[in-house]
Amino acid sequence: MKNFNKIWIVLLAVALFAVSCDSLLDVKSERYALPNDQMLNNPNAVLYSMNGLFLELDQLADSYVLLGELRGDLLDVTENAEPYLKAINDINISTDNPMVVPKKYYSVINNCNYIIQTIDTSLIQHAEKVLYRDFAATKAIRAWTYMQLALNFGSAKYYTEPILTVDDAMQEFPEMEFNELADLLIQDLLPWRDIELPENISLGADVNSMQLYFPVRFVLGELYLWKGEYELAANEFYQLMVDKEYVIDPMYQSRLEVENNAFINLIYVNWRMIFDFNETENITMIAGSTEYGKGSLMDTLISYNNEIVPSVPAMNNWNNQTYYHNADLTKEGDLRGNLGSYLDYGSSLLGNSSTSTGRKVIWKYQNLSTETSKAIIVYRVGLLYLRYAEAVNRAGKPNLAFATIKNGLSAKTMLVDSIVPPSEKFVSYDVDSAGVFYDYTNFEDVLFDVNIGVHARGCYKVNLAKDYIIPPLNSLQDSIEYVENKIVEELALETAFEGNRFHDLMRIAIRRNNPSYLAEKVAAKHTENSSAILTKLQDMNNWYLPKK
Repeated sequence: MKNFNKIWIVLLAVALFAVSCDSLLDVKSERYALPNDQMLNNPNAVLYSMNGLFLELDQLADSYVLLGELRGDLLDVTENAEPYLKAINDINISTDNPMVVPKKYYSVINNCNYIIQTIDTSLIQHAEKVLYRDFAATKAIRAWTYMQLALNFGSAKYYTEPILTVDDAMQEFPEMEFNELADLLIQDLLPWRDIELPENISLGADVNSMQLYFPVRFVLGELYLWKGEYELAANEFYQLMVDKEYVIDPMYQSRLEVENNAFINLIYVNWRMIFDFNETENITMIAGSTEYGKGSLMDTLISYNNEIVPSVPAMNNWNNQTYYHNADLTKEGDLRGNLGSYLDYGSSLLGNSSTSTGRKVIWKYQNLSTETSKAIIVYRVGLLYLRYAEAVNRAGKPNLAFATIKNGLSAKTMLVDSIVPPSEKFVSYDVDSAGVFYDYTNFEDVLFDVNIGVHARGCYKVNLAKDYIIPPLNSLQDSIEYVENKIVEELALETAFEGNRFHDLMRIAIRRNNPSYLAEKVAAKHTENSSAILTKLQDMNNWYLPKK
């Protein structure tokens, strides 16, 4: 890890083309980027430039988690919490809150603009345009950052040329709301979705450089999901699964041991391994150094200061699930809860009680912070499959979506029409034909044979469950909404505390044209001011952060 930290700290000093204008477009700034005749025309120059970009991106990591979770229903504050954390939790956020800093997003965007403008994509080595990969990767980072900016603040100033001088900063840039911005980002990314990510480089023992990039297809899929282009979203997520051989691997499945048809006091929490550096589950991380006095804020808030904890609704969600050893031998509780996502010091190994008086510590960041490095996970395989499920469900395929959670997407699953009916997997079919798969429903490749359902990661043999089903409902739309509710529930079980929650609730509420959907879920964690939070969040204007 030493090499990685040396690069990081050098870049702290030289701050490659670091123009944030101190609050984007603050014309009093006298800072300049490198002159625009400094082309990035060799891999080493691009390497250092990309690491400078990662340094800027690291400034968004903590706010990504805290704004995404404290405003949601799964993370809560303790009496030890700093006022700025309590303000976020209470949706009482002012412009002086240290997590509300638009210029940090614009700094990342400006660095991306500089790389995109100056990188020499015509450079050829070994019959390959070697810098195409970095060019595409930078576009994906820019699009992701713009997406976070617009979703958090309601709009964003859109510009694609780097701000290099005070005169540049004095320009008027168009302010765009999310939908308009998303259209531009999609068109900007489409030509680059088949470009491979930059090759892996050695950054030391902890961080794999491949995990620092945002796959174009994942970002595209999310943009399509927000836009309501569900089949396009499903196709991007599916192609990423195929291209990178991403599966819901059973090695990350937790389980209880059974003797004489009874559960015994042994547990294998394999799912928790996901939250180590360099696990195959992890697709994209924002990583940085903890050396030179720059420690991990998440580790401090969770382990040392006990300022943020799982909410009661979050714990109840895990506790109220059913663990299946088989169809008949079951137990209450999802193993991704206690001893998975958090540790309840007041419970036994097999206990799942949310009423325990013991201290509850979020586990997910324990192994993502060391003496030399830290990280938060933005994209991982579990999230990819749940995004796919959300997309295919809204594309009119609720059984396929539910199979993603319960059965696992494989040739074996797709062969059973009672699990996924022909109309949801085939474009065309008849009684004598296997049919023609949709572009995004073919899981016949042997790589998918190992797939288990996402829910099985914490509830084991849920595929055998007779009561974990889509019940008979009056219409396809009713089934879609039922499954969407199960997907949102699964997102809470699988991805709690990872930064996605508030925006996930936003997306569903906007889709349903029902602000109460978000408001009621968030208000449920507030025992003292639930009514006030409910009223505040009924107004969608209060979903967005204030601008300076």
